[in-house]
Amino acid sequence: MHKLDSRKVLAILLIVAIIGSSFFVYFYILTPDTVEEPVFKGGTLTQDETWSGSIFVNASIVVPTGVTLTINPGTRVMFAPCQDYKNQTTVGFAVVGGTVIAVGTPEQQIWFTSDTDTPINGDWGGIELYNTNASVFKYVIVEFSSLGISQFDSKVNISHSIVRWVNAEGIYMERSSPVIEYNLLYENGYHEIALEQYNYDVEIRNNIFAGGHVPLIIFDSSVTVEGNYFHNYNTSTSPAVSVAGTAEANVTGNKFSGFNNDTAILKLMSMCTLVMANNDFGNGSIPIPILDFNDIKNHDLGYTPGDLEDQYMYVYPTQDETRRVVQRIGLGFGFGWAFEYANGYLWKLGSGELVRIDPTTGANTTFSVDTSKILGPRGLCYDGEYFWTQDHSLLKIVKFKVNATDVTIYDSFDIPENETGARQSLSTDGTYLYVPNRNGNKMFELFKNGTIHREIAMPLDLVGPITWNGTHFWTGNGNHLFAFTKDGTVAGKVYDVARGISGITWDGTYLWGLYKTCELWNDAKMFQIEILDDSSLF
Repeated sequence: MHKLDSRKVLAILLIVAIIGSSFFVYFYILTPDTVEEPVFKGGTLTQDETWSGSIFVNASIVVPTGVTLTINPGTRVMFAPCQDYKNQTTVGFAVVGGTVIAVGTPEQQIWFTSDTDTPINGDWGGIELYNTNASVFKYVIVEFSSLGISQFDSKVNISHSIVRWVNAEGIYMERSSPVIEYNLLYENGYHEIALEQYNYDVEIRNNIFAGGHVPLIIFDSSVTVEGNYFHNYNTSTSPAVSVAGTAEANVTGNKFSGFNNDTAILKLMSMCTLVMANNDFGNGSIPIPILDFNDIKNHDLGYTPGDLEDQYMYVYPTQDETRRVVQRIGLGFGFGWAFEYANGYLWKLGSGELVRIDPTTGANTTFSVDTSKILGPRGLCYDGEYFWTQDHSLLKIVKFKVNATDVTIYDSFDIPENETGARQSLSTDGTYLYVPNRNGNKMFELFKNGTIHREIAMPLDLVGPITWNGTHFWTGNGNHLFAFTKDGTVAGKVYDVARGISGITWDGTYLWGLYKTCELWNDAKMFQIEILDDSSLF
């Protein structure tokens, strides 16, 4: 028998990681000269760490206050994918007061990606940054997540990086002030970059927006957009830069290819401030930004999320053991953030209009709304006499009625803790109004003049809309629909019916949910839901 040469033999290492009821199998083919032990990570970090090599994330990472995570150049952070609507333990990466230093090099970028040979958009949750100012992401690649890199109340600079094939926004921010520069952004499901809720002194400069659906939208934020290149988008009539709400935007010295000169930069609302100067719509006056890294790929998705070829499961099975979809309506109305059932109709409130829909026939009527009084509605309820909406742009709760052609405003007052911003949803039991705080860990019970009656601590994060069914509140968290009592106790739980619940209401017999599904699709987004068993998932 011949002795095998160890330098020529491939050692195969099989590692089975059993986490809860799930298991993941990883195959590694290693040579004796490059042996690298795989590292598995998950949960909240308790001390400073430095990551190198291959990192397998099988449970969501949290970097808390007082902890610094350093990620070395060339590191591959791979997240366990989840494509099962019943077991959406979507793995993500969150910095909550801590610090992440993820700085690669042009030759050794840091990867945040899906741990599968056949990845798709939405495989993992994305990178979320809360209350962190010292974190930095430079020379990183983020791909195949639900959101790319999002930041809240932070100042995290993102540069020299690639963000692609994300379900929604590539880069998203609220109440933050980052510099976003020298990035390559393309083929994300909604916007390459989106700003909402009062970001300030944001600089977006020298990036390449290289194709997808909608490059850049700016809500209620102050921002400078300079030296960027927008190209390879599939329409010449849609804007490259949209400015809305109370935004203040300076759009200077950018290069646009394939966009209409008159609509490439669009002011959507009269209260915006938009300054435009020295932009290049084809005269060659502005150079294309020079990026010092390559657009390297291990797997090309082959489509932009939101295209007809999209493989992500946006709508779940019509019936399972916990709930049943009775009907699905609303084709062409799009999604929204303010949705209510009242007087036999469904009502959908958006900026500038209120739509009344007959849930049986689909017949609809549109009423005009003064955007100086209701600008960014995020939640709608009806107390038997008046409608109420929470406006997260104006940070107010507004009381109104509907007349023959439009909406009459009767009163408004500040939302509680408005200095911290707003969160979606508003509900009423007829006597009180209920609105969550921005962190989602408590709910305010308000008198109808805005005075706080009491505060309710919440055991679940109120990330979704809320409605009252006469005995309980219902809400959604992206994976399930929950019933909970007025003291915050969870009393029921069922599987959700689609991705991205943005409105919820009760018609006396059934729940109704308004869903994003895929935000860009013109599909029917209103689901009437029968609860079959809300106790079996406890």
